Amino acid sequence: MKKLILGIILSTIIHNNGQVILAQESLPSDDQESSFFQTVRANQKESYITFGGGIGNIEPLIFEGLIAPYFLLRTSENAKWGATLSPVMYIRMYNEYSFPVRTPSYMPQLTFYRMIGDENKRSLNYLFLNLVHHSNGQNDDFFKEDGSINTLSGDFSTDYLELGAFFTQQLVPFSNTREYFKTSIEYHPDITRAKDLEGRYSFLRWNNSFRVFRFIGSSGSLTLEKTPRIQSTLKTTWMFGDINGSGFFDAGERFNFSFTIAYRPRVLSDVSFFANFYSGKDYYN
Repeated sequence: MKKLILGIILSTIIHNNGQVILAQESLPSDDQESSFFQTVRANQKESYITFGGGIGNIEPLIFEGLIAPYFLLRTSENAKWGATLSPVMYIRMYNEYSFPVRTPSYMPQLTFYRMIGDENKRSLNYLFLNLVHHSNGQNDDFFKEDGSINTLSGDFSTDYLELGAFFTQQLVPFSNTREYFKTSIEYHPDITRAKDLEGRYSFLRWNNSFRVFRFIGSSGSLTLEKTPRIQSTLKTTWMFGDINGSGFFDAGERFNFSFTIAYRPRVLSDVSFFANFYSGKDYYN
């Protein structure tokens, strides 16, 4: 699947024990919480909505949306351990008769974090373990009678563990930026996954992500804004195992690539406009 899409990233506010937590795009100021939990927030998925299906070979859509609020769990503000809980869900409305919304992609996940070493505002690292369920909530046969895959109501289900490391390091030669690099191994054990995924779906993946947040000075002041004005994100995935009989170096079957650039206007503190290019296997169901 290849596509180029435009959309909006939405910041969300969630309530946890009476405490308002600003989630997604905005980063709390240094005097609100530790650098460790600021970087934990930078590791979260961002809720968004797109316009249409974009340019590419994806089926015609009215919109695609990702709903990804999260709850941050911690024992204290200065703890070196933390966890997040998120009921992630993808939704697509198709540009067809009656504009159907078919088989949303459910991906609830629980993630644990452990800071490595001492806290340093210029360089902070941690390990994470992500427990994810991915399904479409359907229970019909995987294949149709003609042998094609049942993409309307066929059962898709898998669970996976993702173990990785998250780093903050000044790499881009520009001032007023924050850079985040993440690398992880994703493994799908043969416990609850749909049997017909065997030989068609990769159960072992290597994921990488590099994000750059660019902060701009406030008008008439040398103080930097608390929310990044420009964001860019580069993601890659290499898929191992048997995938439709493809060779090990068959990048067309095994390599996923995504690049996103987002801009937040000064007058919209909780909304960013973005453009995304994606090439690879469909991340939906």
